Amino acid sequence: MMERLGITLEGAPSFGWHAVSLWARHLSEGSAVWRALHPEHAAFASELGRAAIMADIFDAVLHTAATIAAAHGGKPRQPKPYPRPGARDRRSMGCGAIPVSSFDEWFYSED
Repeated sequence: MMERLGITLEGAPSFGWHAVSLWARHLSEGSAVWRALHPEHAAFASELGRAAIMADIFDAVLHTAATIAAAHGGKPRQPKPYPRPGARDRRSMGCGAIPVSSFDEWFYSED
């Protein structure tokens, strides 16, 4: 209530409990209370969730276009996935595993 109305629950009786219940019933999707009451919808209601869904749709359209082009005799390249918000880069670091005998020396080194 503090973020939207500027009052605490202590001040709610002067505001009216009916008004507080209306406020709680019509919370926006960005509210932490709304997300706690609707956990199954919370991931889809955020801007990040919507952006991830749009990236999935974009990838599906590209794969559909590539499949149709291949069916009609074309040789399309495999489409690259659209970059996901918050997704890690898939670059690898290093080349191969460290031998067990060298692990302690590497882990406890000061570098």
